[in-house]
Amino acid sequence: MKKVNYHTHTTGSDGKLKPEELIKIAIKKKFDVLGITDHYHFPTGFRNWGNEFYSDKHYEELKKLKNKYKNKIKILVNVEFDWLKYYKKWIKWEATKRKYDYRFISVHFIKIGKEYIPLDYSEKSFQKIIKDIGGIKKLVKNYYSSLRDAIKTGCFDFVGHLDIIKIWNRKKKYFSGQEDWYKKEIQKTLNLIKKKNMKIDLNTAGFRKPCAEQYPSKDILEEAEKMKIPFLIGTDAHKPEELEAGLKEIKNL
Repeated sequence: MKKVNYHTHTTGSDGKLKPEELIKIAIKKKFDVLGITDHYHFPTGFRNWGNEFYSDKHYEELKKLKNKYKNKIKILVNVEFDWLKYYKKWIKWEATKRKYDYRFISVHFIKIGKEYIPLDYSEKSFQKIIKDIGGIKKLVKNYYSSLRDAIKTGCFDFVGHLDIIKIWNRKKKYFSGQEDWYKKEIQKTLNLIKKKNMKIDLNTAGFRKPCAEQYPSKDILEEAEKMKIPFLIGTDAHKPEELEAGLKEIKNL
């Protein structure tokens, strides 16, 4: 079994290591494949942080490093976009103007009124989103609907941490993944992923979050496997100690 990590972050976005530092650690740890998947910057005026992410300089550096280390490790120049429904035109343009090995699309924000609120900021914030949107069922449906809007564009190769909506849902605190309405949301989403020939990010970061399991859940992985949807392993590493985090558990899974 090859040692791979398709989803990592560097100082090109919110990671702690410079790209070359990460590559050297990956070589030392005998990785065969390293995907550097830095977050793309936000549209102008959307947020007052993250606007310097994924500069032209960073992109060119990754391409040079890919070539420099090609005899030691396979480097993938990836990117992770945030789906923001009302910036659809901008996102489609930015996602297609450069060549990447893999383009990830993730939903981190839910729009409440005029404001986009991050799902994974804190449980208190999550509870407020539930209250403001009118219940957990509405929130979950809103999340998967947004994700499907992103998939429909056909601009992306990977769905990042597909069920991150469960981040605060340890021991089914807010909803059960076994309910019919939830399963329908998953099935509609998987059908679209299949239709667009996309892959799923089998993401170990969930082990390090309150939900304490990988993204997506075993039920979703089993259904994806039945449908012959590929999934590729990533740890969503932002720090050096996260480069191998959860790989053993995923191998067992």
